[in-house]
Amino acid sequence: MKTWRCLGAAAIASTAFCVLIACTTKAAPTDDEVAASITSYNHTPDYIHQFYVDGTWGGNSFAYGGGGSFVCCIVYPRIWRPGLTATVKWTTSSSDPNATGDAVKPHWHEAVVRIEKYVEAGKLDVHFLPGGKVRLIISSKVAGHPEYPGPAYPVKPADFHFEPSRRAAREAEQRARAQAAGRARLQEEMRALKDAPPPPQVPAEPIPLLPDEVVPGVKRDATTPPGYHHIQG
Repeated sequence: MKTWRCLGAAAIASTAFCVLIACTTKAAPTDDEVAASITSYNHTPDYIHQFYVDGTWGGNSFAYGGGGSFVCCIVYPRIWRPGLTATVKWTTSSSDPNATGDAVKPHWHEAVVRIEKYVEAGKLDVHFLPGGKVRLIISSKVAGHPEYPGPAYPVKPADFHFEPSRRAAREAEQRARAQAAGRARLQEEMRALKDAPPPPQVPAEPIPLLPDEVVPGVKRDATTPPGYHHIQG
C-alpha cells in the first residue's frame, strides 16, 4: 500500500491508489517521510480556479504561468517506489475576459496521476498540460533549470492575447461619468455660494442685568457690580 499524506486539511478517506492516511493539523512526517510545499505550472490557455492533490488545496494558476507561489504542505515517502500515485482535481474556465456562456463556467476535472521517480526530497510541482494531462514532479529545482526533471517553464504563444475586458471598460466609463457629474455639481454649488448675497447682520441684543429684588434678602453694595450677587451658604 502506497503512503501519501497531507498536512493542514480535513481527513479524507483512503483509496486503493495513493492513500491519504492522516490529514490533520497535528499530522507530522515520520522519519521515512518528507513534508513539502506545493506549486503549480499551467501549460494551457485556461484559467485554473483551484486544484487539489489528494484533498490538499494547492491554490490557483493563470494561463501559461506558475511556479511563483507555494502552499503547505504535502507529505510523501522519503524514498520513491513504483506505483506511487495521487488524485488531482481542478477546475478550469476560459481566460478570455469577454467569454460568455459555458466558457465562463468553472468545469471540474479529475485524474489519478503517477508520482514520477525522484532521488532526493523537494517540493511537489503540479504541471497542468493540454488535453487534461497532469504530471507530478518532486524536485528541489524549478522549471527552466537545466537539471529540472520535468517540463520546461510554460511558454505563452505569440497569438495568445485577448481584447481588453469590455465589462471593465464599461465600468471604467461609468465611474468616469459619475466623477465628472460630481465635479460639475460641486463647481455649481461653489458658484452659487460665491454669488449668493451675504446674510443680513442681526444686531446682538444686550444681556439684561438682574435687578436686586430678584434675590430676596440680598442687598447690593457699592463694590458689587449690577446684576451680580454672591450668596454664601
